[in-house]
Amino acid sequence: MDIEPTAAFSLADLAIFDEAHLREVIANGSGAVAPSVAGHAFVSDQASDTATLAPLASRIERSLAPDDRASFAHARQDIISGNERETARRTMLDTLFWELVYWKTPNEYERLTAGEQVHLGALDIAHVDDAVVLDAGAGTGRVTLPLARRARTVYAMDAAPPLLHLLERKVAAANLRNVEVIRGVFRRVPLPDNSVDAVVSCSAFGVCEARGGERGLDELQRVTRPGGRILILWPEDPAWFARHGFWHATLPGRLTITFPSLEDAYAIASHFYGSVALHHLEITHRPELPFHVLGVKPPRDFCCLTVRK
Repeated sequence: MDIEPTAAFSLADLAIFDEAHLREVIANGSGAVAPSVAGHAFVSDQASDTATLAPLASRIERSLAPDDRASFAHARQDIISGNERETARRTMLDTLFWELVYWKTPNEYERLTAGEQVHLGALDIAHVDDAVVLDAGAGTGRVTLPLARRARTVYAMDAAPPLLHLLERKVAAANLRNVEVIRGVFRRVPLPDNSVDAVVSCSAFGVCEARGGERGLDELQRVTRPGGRILILWPEDPAWFARHGFWHATLPGRLTITFPSLEDAYAIASHFYGSVALHHLEITHRPELPFHVLGVKPPRDFCCLTVRK
């Protein structure tokens, strides 16, 4: 979803990531933070936060791939202005906003996705009944649980352990025994070749390298059996998927963002959606936000590919 969230994180919050994830999100590649930008963000400013940030910078440096480590270390030694340092910090935090949400405030993310209705009619297109399905980018399970009620087996994969912990609790509470929760990224799916009948990814797989891209699509095709389908719900760039052999369709029906109460609506809007959404709630006094208020399309379209090998 392309919105302008208002929740604030600080550079020190990056300590929440483990070494494996730091290596993923600080790298030379689209969608990640360039190591040179990260290095400039951690240039010492001789302020009170230096004692906190210096150990974190050292930990980041140890976590990175060799080439990225060298770029990060070199940039930390650059002489830059305070404005340049603050720009690098803002860029880094903006780029990693959603990653920080997933890792640091997973309960808030769960409240957000619980309100976002997603059209699940596309699951019929993916042929998930009695199938082995990979939910790629499962988050806290807004598609996992509906899938589990239809599929034989669901592999629920995500890169953020805090989201997976929430999902495990929801699966247990629903007494679903056909869901296996696994940690993984699109570029390295921890499943064998030809191991699933279908892949479903809702508002997760994207065209940049950090969210999948070319390598990620290769991985999804690798684990899918010939004739199986890859279904991307709420695609950010249908044209990109079309160039890669997908077909695009929009399902009928009205979808809104609906919260349990007006209080919940205000809390989530202030945290994620910003002033436009808050103004709409003040006018309507209803715990509901149309997607058009946020300037985004509703989650009722999909891109689908039949895998040929």
